[in-house]
Amino acid sequence: MVAPSSILVGSHVWVEDPDVAWIDGEVKEVKGEEITVDSTSGKTIVAKTSNVYPKDPEFPSCGVDDMTRLAYLHEPGVLQNLKCRYDINEIYTYTGNILIAVNPFRRLPHLYSSHMMEQYKGAAFGELSPHPFAVADASYRHMINEGISQSILVSGESGAGKTESTKMLMRYLAYMGGRVSKAEERSVEQKVLESNPVLEAFGNAKTVRNNNSSRFGKFVEIQFDPRGQISGAAIRTYLLERSRVCQVSDPERNYHCFYMLCAAPPEEAEKYKLGNPRTFHYLNQSNCYELDGVDSSKEYLLTKRAMDVVGISQGEQDGIFRVVAAILHLGNIEFKKGQEIDSAEPKDDKSRFHLKTAAELLMCNEKALEDSLCKRVMVTRDESITKSLDPVSAALSRDALAKIVYSKLFDWLVDKINVSISQDPESKSLIGVLDIYGFESFKTNSFEQFCINLTNEKLQQHFNQHVFKMEQEEYKKEEIDWSYIEFIDNQDILDLIEKKPGGIIALLDEACMFPRSTHETFAQKLYQTFKDNKRFSKPKLSRTDFTICHYAGDVTYQTELFLDKNKDYVVSEHQALLNASECSFVSSLFPPSPEESSKTTKFSSIGSSFKQQLQALLETLSATEPHYIRCVKPNNALKPGIFENQNVLQQLRCGGVMEAIRISCAGFPSRKSFREFVARFSLLAPEVLSKRNNYTEVTASKKILEKSKLSGYQIGKTKVFLRAGQMAELDALRTEILGRSASLIQRKVRTYLCHKCFILLRLSAIQIQALCRGQVARHQYEEMRREAAALNIQKHLRKFLARKAYKNLYFSAVSIQTGMRGMIARCELLSRKQTRAATVIQSHCRRFLANRCYLRLKKAAITTQCAWRARVARKELRKLRMAARETGALQEAKTKLEKEVEELTWRLQLEKRTRVDLEESKKQESARFESTLQKMQLEFEESKKKESARFESILHKKELEFEESKKQESERFESTLHKMQLEFEESKKQESERFESTFHKMQVEFEESKKQESERFESTTQKMQLEFEESKKQERARFESTLHRKELQFQQLQFELQKLQLEFEESKKQERETLESTLHKKELEFQESKKQERATFESTLYKKELEFQELQVEFQKMQLELEETKELLIKEREAAKKIAEQVPAVQEIPVIDDELVNKLTAENEQLKALGSSLEQKINETERKYEETNKLSEERLKQGLEAESKIVELKTEMQRLEKKILDMGAEDQKPQQQAMPSALSTNMSEEIPVVDDESMNKPTDIEDESMNKPTIIDDESMNKLDESMNKLTAENEQLKILDMGAEDQKPQQQAMPSSLSTTMSEVTSAEIPVIDNESKNKLTVIGDESMNKLTAEKEQLKIWDMGAEDQKPQQQTMPSSLSTTMSEVTSAEIPVIDNESMNKPTVIDDESINRLTAENEQLKALVSTLEQKINETERKYEETKKLSDERLKQTLEAESKIIELKTTVQRREEKILDMETDQKSQQQALLSTPSRKMPEVTSSPLENGHHAQLSSGPSTRLGREDSKLRRSQTEKQQPESVDDLLKCVAQNLGFSQEKPVAAFTIYKCLLHWKSFEAEKTSVFDRLIEVMGSALEDQDNNDHMAYWLSNTSSLLFLLQRSLKASGSMQKPPAGASFFARMTKSFRSSSANLQAGVLSQVEAKYPALLFKQQLSAYVEKIYGIIRDNLKKNLSPLISGCIQVPRISKGAAFQKCEGLQGYHSPAGLWQSIIECLNKMMGTLKDNFVPPILVQNIFTQTFAYINVQLFNSLLLRRECCTFSNGEYVKSGLAELELWCAEADVEYVGPSWDELKHTRQAVGFLVINQKSKISFDEISKDLCSALSVQQLYRVCTLYRDDNYNTQSVSPDVLAHMKELMSDDTEDDGGSSFLLEDDISIPFTMEDISNCHQVKEFASVRPAEELMTDPAFQFLQD
Repeated sequence: MVAPSSILVGSHVWVEDPDVAWIDGEVKEVKGEEITVDSTSGKTIVAKTSNVYPKDPEFPSCGVDDMTRLAYLHEPGVLQNLKCRYDINEIYTYTGNILIAVNPFRRLPHLYSSHMMEQYKGAAFGELSPHPFAVADASYRHMINEGISQSILVSGESGAGKTESTKMLMRYLAYMGGRVSKAEERSVEQKVLESNPVLEAFGNAKTVRNNNSSRFGKFVEIQFDPRGQISGAAIRTYLLERSRVCQVSDPERNYHCFYMLCAAPPEEAEKYKLGNPRTFHYLNQSNCYELDGVDSSKEYLLTKRAMDVVGISQGEQDGIFRVVAAILHLGNIEFKKGQEIDSAEPKDDKSRFHLKTAAELLMCNEKALEDSLCKRVMVTRDESITKSLDPVSAALSRDALAKIVYSKLFDWLVDKINVSISQDPESKSLIGVLDIYGFESFKTNSFEQFCINLTNEKLQQHFNQHVFKMEQEEYKKEEIDWSYIEFIDNQDILDLIEKKPGGIIALLDEACMFPRSTHETFAQKLYQTFKDNKRFSKPKLSRTDFTICHYAGDVTYQTELFLDKNKDYVVSEHQALLNASECSFVSSLFPPSPEESSKTTKFSSIGSSFKQQLQALLETLSATEPHYIRCVKPNNALKPGIFENQNVLQQLRCGGVMEAIRISCAGFPSRKSFREFVARFSLLAPEVLSKRNNYTEVTASKKILEKSKLSGYQIGKTKVFLRAGQMAELDALRTEILGRSASLIQRKVRTYLCHKCFILLRLSAIQIQALCRGQVARHQYEEMRREAAALNIQKHLRKFLARKAYKNLYFSAVSIQTGMRGMIARCELLSRKQTRAATVIQSHCRRFLANRCYLRLKKAAITTQCAWRARVARKELRKLRMAARETGALQEAKTKLEKEVEELTWRLQLEKRTRVDLEESKKQESARFESTLQKMQLEFEESKKKESARFESILHKKELEFEESKKQESERFESTLHKMQLEFEESKKQESERFESTFHKMQVEFEESKKQESERFESTTQKMQLEFEESKKQERARFESTLHRKELQFQQLQFELQKLQLEFEESKKQERETLESTLHKKELEFQESKKQERATFESTLYKKELEFQELQVEFQKMQLELEETKELLIKEREAAKKIAEQVPAVQEIPVIDDELVNKLTAENEQLKALGSSLEQKINETERKYEETNKLSEERLKQGLEAESKIVELKTEMQRLEKKILDMGAEDQKPQQQAMPSALSTNMSEEIPVVDDESMNKPTDIEDESMNKPTIIDDESMNKLDESMNKLTAENEQLKILDMGAEDQKPQQQAMPSSLSTTMSEVTSAEIPVIDNESKNKLTVIGDESMNKLTAEKEQLKIWDMGAEDQKPQQQTMPSSLSTTMSEVTSAEIPVIDNESMNKPTVIDDESINRLTAENEQLKALVSTLEQKINETERKYEETKKLSDERLKQTLEAESKIIELKTTVQRREEKILDMETDQKSQQQALLSTPSRKMPEVTSSPLENGHHAQLSSGPSTRLGREDSKLRRSQTEKQQPESVDDLLKCVAQNLGFSQEKPVAAFTIYKCLLHWKSFEAEKTSVFDRLIEVMGSALEDQDNNDHMAYWLSNTSSLLFLLQRSLKASGSMQKPPAGASFFARMTKSFRSSSANLQAGVLSQVEAKYPALLFKQQLSAYVEKIYGIIRDNLKKNLSPLISGCIQVPRISKGAAFQKCEGLQGYHSPAGLWQSIIECLNKMMGTLKDNFVPPILVQNIFTQTFAYINVQLFNSLLLRRECCTFSNGEYVKSGLAELELWCAEADVEYVGPSWDELKHTRQAVGFLVINQKSKISFDEISKDLCSALSVQQLYRVCTLYRDDNYNTQSVSPDVLAHMKELMSDDTEDDGGSSFLLEDDISIPFTMEDISNCHQVKEFASVRPAEELMTDPAFQFLQD
């Protein structure tokens, strides 16, 4: 580094300071070689020019990323740059390709997140901010691209952060080269990363400078395969500090593993007999036992987990911890003198306890262990001699054993990790990470520091060679001359240490080989050998120390322990003892060595072995391309925010950074690109900026250097290279020119300011004069204007008063006329309405009478027909039964008489019991019916009484309310009218008062101004007279002329005054006219508003009247439906006619308030609405009741069928049992030979065929009764009878409910006689007796039940028909209400004569009474309807409950059927087996065709019962039909499916903006019933078609087409499919009744007919739906990623503004040819967005998907732009902010012009970038507070992001500053608080790649009706197989 050759006064320089190393200041005086500097600290310093360095005045406040870009590359410049960046938490800085890392002593997790690794992945080195990830990525890229192995050397002193940097490097390399491992298998990179905690636990310890200092060197080789994935790894360690095991100085600690084991769980600590670390000698030598923020117990568990990861088994872990615990116990063994001379033994019992414990842990003999510590065996040629050791030697032997055991353990761990990780022998590429100790210089430096410094000297030599090589490559690249540059080396120091045979290590090994050598002799040998070496020196005050002059400074070493620490040998007793250990792990640490058996020890030099390892390491590094990371510790206090200059500077020197700078300074330390050089020094040659000279950047740079008269510089291809000091000379010339320019500018500015002040004074004088003259003229004009205004005001006031009086009279007359005409018109309208209402009432009444007569006739006919048909049917049934009985008797005569007697006797007893039960149930039903009827009558009477009482109370209450409301309404109307009059009078008074006050005020002001003007004029005249008298006589002539001129001026003023008076009068007239017009308008508006209010009132009244008439019509319709009111209506009408004839014509009508009419009308309207709603509710409830009743009948029918089937099966089972007994008893009877064939025939006729699916399913019924026949006992028959009785009772209950529904109607209180007769016949019918010979008929019980229940069913049908006929009558009112309504309808309309038309007419008292009566009728109707609703709902609930009970009973009956059929089947099989044994019967079976019944399979129903697949004829028929249709469909499907797939694979386009392919697929699948199929291949083939369509992923139009199709198809499936009961295993078919019930339950689905159909989806359909939704998400992601991929290069170009050089002379430079137009890049983005928008719209993609695509795309743009601002300093500039802001304006315009449904909130996604850019372009940032920034300007940004933007900001246009230091300090404080709270978070944004929509969103964006007019594919519609598409 060379000082500047010339320093001028005013220059900024750096001066040495003993406190802060370097301090900046300004030069005040220069005297030869001495200069005077005023420092920033306030001190004045005098220094020599050789010790002063120039300071860059344009140095950025936040430093530079790469220190090679510094204008002055020297010590103070480097120190200042590191400090500035450290203050803003920028801890990484480049020096070329060297990374300097300053330890922040705090966690910054945002710098090491996975998102940050993604940012640095593939980025060019130096493109982003400095980071270890950038170094790792560069090494990885070089290895992949060039095939050269790489190495990363991490160095620094203890506490500088080497270990953490190494972790980050390995983590990034694992991220780049990681591969997916198998399940439960750890990958290589995981094992490499997890090896760090293990090695740290056993190789790291707390030192004075660091809490986690690595006490060994580590070189990790990560091997890669040709694909760039990690294939293996190896770890090498160097020089473990073994002495720390036995010796620890305060406040340091021993290795971490000791403290972890002491803090282990209690059971493990007890196992190893450990406890408090203070009780162990190897740990209590220091007072430090715990580390801040470190929990040793948790670290112990983490270390064990890491051991598991790297492959150390539990047994090996146990052995490791046994050895560690044994070392601790060894340390507690103390010795004392023994009984023999120079002997030693354990001191006390405590020592013996620890000796015993150590022996147990090592699993060796306790006595042998004691002997190995206290004795030595000397092996001679003839014999072995045992020598005792004194206590001191025994302690040394103990420590030696502990050290060698720990060293062997550490080596074993490293070897185990290497074996577990496994190396790749075929790997040709590797990246090595070297984490090794830095240069150390303490007060006491021993052998460890000597070896460490030797390593750093070696690495420094390698580093210097690399730096020099990089310099050479830079010079070659720029093609400059560099031959004279001298290379500086440290080879002499290395020769001093390791040269053979005269080096320090060689002398040390020689001294160690002599037994009598001591450190004194060793030191004297060194003094003699190196007395003439300039790098070696002897301290003056020491006889054994020596000093070596290293590259980083002088270090003095103490030789006391050099010899002991250099010896590496194992005592033979220790070797033999531990080799013989019973613990396999311990014995493996000390394998036997045959060559050592003849000697006690074998000497091995640690220094020599270390030198060999170091040489191997350097050879490995030389074979790789190195990368360097220098770690720096900013302070020794290990606290954040402290930067100690002296400490950092020393570390930079020790780390070789200053050495690298010295090498750079030997060549060309100052380098500037042509653009930067011209931008900075163009003012030295202004002509280079001229357009005429046409300079390029290269020629301009040469011209500037030539004009500066410099020599020795070099011009490269892209840069200017300056020698040391030349940059300072150029800056001095630049400063001089700037100084002269500043003087010139100051002179011009002062001239300009003085001239400006003079011009301002002159203009002020002129303006004052003009104002004074104008004021005088304005006063005169104001007086004239006031006089004219007074006259004009008087005129307009008189006119206003007269016009106002006229308007009042006019308004009153018009109001009276309007009211009279309105009343006349309303009376006429009322009469017309009444006439029309009477006509309507008459017509409805006649229609009602005719309809009622017809319905009665129809009901009677139907009743008669039903009764007669039932009677005829019963007669036919009796005949059939008699015939069957006779036929059965004839057949039964063939059987044995004894069996007939027994069976008939049993049957007769059973029939008697059944008959008795039926008679009892009949009596109970009749009694229940009578009690229910009486109860309902009583309830009806009570409700009638309550209703009448409530009606009277409500009527009285309504009358009172009507009177009160009438009074209130009249009072309100009068008060409103009075209030309006008062307001009008008050406004009139206020207007007149305001006018008078204004006029009076104007008059007063006019008089005052007139007086003031006259007084001023008189005073002026007097003054002029006095002046005239005092003036001289010779001035008289001039005065007269002046007086004459004044008179002329006065006359002119008088003329102007007259003119102003005229103007005032004109303005006065105009104001008066304006006032009059305003008053006229107000009057018109008032009249208009009054008319509107009146019209509104009349229209409202008219509407109420119309509504009242409509209400009358509705009540009339309801009246006409009452049959009971006919006679009363006729009587009332006749009476009304008589009264009307007697009453004369109405001549005059009293006036009554209309408020009562309005209120009654409104209340009637409300009651009407309530009545209509109640009627609707009644209809709905009745509809539900009818549906439930029908369902109950169907369930009853199914129950009857089930019961009949039960009886049939039981009979069949009895017959089979009897047949089995007969076959066993009489095998030879000929009459029994025909039974098998008949039996087979019957079974083939009645037993249904079970399909193939049911054959494969197991039956749930156990075969318990296969070995013996089962006979139906009395208990089972009783159960059957009970179920039949229960069904009969339920039927009766339903009958009673139907009858109860008609109790309120007089005409329906009794049943018709025909129906009663039919009922009595049915109930009194005798039960016929049928004999046992009937085989295919029903039994007696079944016949009786069927007969009775059939009759009851017919009866219920008759009642339902009657109920339907009487539905209109159910809506009628009581007779009292009908009577009242008849009075209203029969009232005669009054006649109004012509005389009354001229009088105000309103409704009379009779009309009011009629309205009141109608109101009460409405109320009664509402209450009746409410009662009817309650009764109907009660019936509905009871019927529903009954239906559910019948369903349950039917299910039970079906389960009985299953059991019986299974039993019958087994009996059949048994019969067939028995027949097989008989030859004759077998022949008969062969001759007669029979069919064996297959096994019956049952399936679970909803209620837990089991139903047979083929349970009856109806079920079999339905399933056979469905199977037939399915088989035909499946035969047609293969060809149809192929045609469909071939068609939809093409682009079918769209119909009605909906995709044709999706709709066609849906219609075909629905028609083929594929959704209901349990097995089908259609869905798989459709998925294959969709998958093949996705192969062309780059075609956005193709992808959008399929996105539209898949989303539409998914919508159709979402609306159509519903999941079945079981998704994994579809259930088998249920019975017919179960399917009927299921369809009833699902009947509530409400879909558009003809478009969608809701189906029960099976598992394949549901799986297809899931796959389809996955394809929708996949296609969406493809389109979104394609758009991002297209935008990515454009966004990269928009991140930073294209650079444009100053001056038009450089526009043709080659460097600018590659830049695009700034607007062109943003326009390309807009075009890309428009293209995608058009593609999506053309394919009719749902708007919700389009909106999400653009929302996520804009979020991606926001992430890219915002992260670039945070990562690149050159992007955080004022000009770049303006550039990005202009582009964002284009995007905002695009969002505003696009449809909102497609764009949505996309613009809001750019909020981070918009706010950051807004901050960049704002002016005067230093005046903005933190609250304004965080709350107003950048509310979306976090504190870390704000801090990052503020610190990176620089103004490249106007050189303005960023925010104030106080704001930065506040941000920094908030960041530290946030870091403590949540551990910090990344300040970078992450791209959202999730799927932001759900299937419900897709369903909501479509509607079913949109698919109603969609046309299927035209190609398929012509195919006959797809004719269904045309429906």
